[in-house]
Amino acid sequence: MTRVSTNNANAHPIGLEHLSLYEDPVAVFVDAAAAGGAASVCLSVNHPDMLDREARRDVRARITDLDLRISMGDGFLLNADAGLGGLERQLALLVELGSPLANTCAFEPDENAPRDPNRIQDLLGEFCRLAAQADVGVLIEFTPLSHVPTLASAVELVGALAQPNLTIMVDTLHLARAGEGPDDIAQVDPALFGYCQVSDGPTGFDGLAAYMEEAIYQRAIPGTGELPLERVLSLLPRDITVSAEVPSRTLKVDGISSHERARRVLEGSRQVLARSRDEAASL
Repeated sequence: MTRVSTNNANAHPIGLEHLSLYEDPVAVFVDAAAAGGAASVCLSVNHPDMLDREARRDVRARITDLDLRISMGDGFLLNADAGLGGLERQLALLVELGSPLANTCAFEPDENAPRDPNRIQDLLGEFCRLAAQADVGVLIEFTPLSHVPTLASAVELVGALAQPNLTIMVDTLHLARAGEGPDDIAQVDPALFGYCQVSDGPTGFDGLAAYMEEAIYQRAIPGTGELPLERVLSLLPRDITVSAEVPSRTLKVDGISSHERARRVLEGSRQVLARSRDEAASL
């Protein structure tokens, strides 16, 4: 397996998120990311392959051989009733992999349940302090599917906790489904943003159940939907990781290989990021 390197990839580095090819073995995902010219990969601490020590060792070696880096570890679910126990074990796994960031989310699948960041504030603070001891940064991902439903609520939560290793994950689909966009990004201190997951889609949606299906299984390749991706990316710090999170059940059902899906996702994302840099330069 060799890594593809292109001038575009070098000029506008894009990562690939595990959810894009979540049903594949992690080794296949890593190979597809490298073949598509990804600069980095995000790994899930809940993927079956990551729960096996030997498999983790093999994946880490593969990532190094392919000149990739691990951008962050995903899957740290905040549940006040469960406490730190599971999070602590996942953090140890993340440290073993060598990831610099842990992505947290206070997932709430019940669309009738009220969203309340206060439910997980203390737990998130505890986890940030634990992660700091391991020199790991923490991201909080906002989404209407969680107890931190909007960018505004994430900003307020980060401000209340005042943990130096805590920043905000911006997922472009979640931002849109929260009813927010570039104008909201522009009102936030750029230092509060730590990472961006990029995907595309229509501007409208049909409620939380449809949105959950979209988010997990059917996102659009950046540049093929209606979201203002270039404007959002132009307002984020240039030095944060931008990584494509684009699961596509349609492409898989159509028989498009994992490598080709990754290539299309990365190329579309790269073009959007390039246009956003041009837009930022014109501001």
